[in-house]
Amino acid sequence: MLKNAAVSADALAHVLDQSIDCVKLLATDGTLRWMNSNGLCAMEIDDFDDVAGRPWGSLWPDAARDQIADGLIAARDGKDVRFDAFCPTAKGTPRWWSVTVTAVTGVDGQHAGFLSISRDISTAENQRRALMIAAEEMRHRLRNTYAMIGSLLRGFARGNDTNEMFAKDMQSRLIALSAAQSLSASNDTPCEIAALLPALVDPFATPCCAISTDKIGVFTVSQGQADAIALVVGELAVNSAKHGALAHGGTVALSAERAGGQIIIIWSETCVTPVMATRRAGGQGLDLIARIVEIRNGTADTIWQSHGPVVTLTFPQVASA
Repeated sequence: MLKNAAVSADALAHVLDQSIDCVKLLATDGTLRWMNSNGLCAMEIDDFDDVAGRPWGSLWPDAARDQIADGLIAARDGKDVRFDAFCPTAKGTPRWWSVTVTAVTGVDGQHAGFLSISRDISTAENQRRALMIAAEEMRHRLRNTYAMIGSLLRGFARGNDTNEMFAKDMQSRLIALSAAQSLSASNDTPCEIAALLPALVDPFATPCCAISTDKIGVFTVSQGQADAIALVVGELAVNSAKHGALAHGGTVALSAERAGGQIIIIWSETCVTPVMATRRAGGQGLDLIARIVEIRNGTADTIWQSHGPVVTLTFPQVASA
């Protein structure tokens, strides 16, 4: 394959050998033809002859081999192939890789094999997993805290019918609030917007502040957008419970629609007491909201009215929505 390059095989091999990534050239049948020195080092392969001519997929765990086979087929069909997968080195060191696969052609324009580049992302992946474990631990402790508070309320109220009714209601709210807050960092966040938004805000409703969700359309969003919406709406609810209508009385209206290729979600508060039109009432929460929405290629616009904030969230409508 290298012999067909415009430059000499030795010169091209020297250039590719300097890459910090694991660079591999595969034959048309997916067998290994060449690997750069840094790739051999990263994969802890002492001698390329030990793997030369072997199917590339044979170096991967069984769980990844279908993904490898599908990637080669997609690359041969001219598609961009990128994926992250786990593959230990030849000596058993656990590592995660970010992989690209590209079909290559010879000087005659005919399919000549594949170029695969794998980058070691083990450190980043381990950090991500550590954060997920920490987040799950925090959610677990939070659920336990809500459950403990609910049990204490029921215990202290026992023997007084009025107090028992109040404690039972508060315990139900705490359970619902725990479930709503868990959505902000969960792989099970529902993508149906009509299910997601009420689940996030209903636990915050009180007799002095109703929350309207009757103008929420029926459609789905992508998983990433659902995660962002859960975080943002949860933050808006907490801000309101501290500074706005949920704290002082009034109403909250939450709507969602698809229009012009966009997903538009509007949070509007009407507080019974005047609200100072300043970022101090939202502060770091609004900055956090802007960053979360921006990551998902959306926008967050806040208009401060005398009765409270009107926050408009806009996301692009993606194919999976």
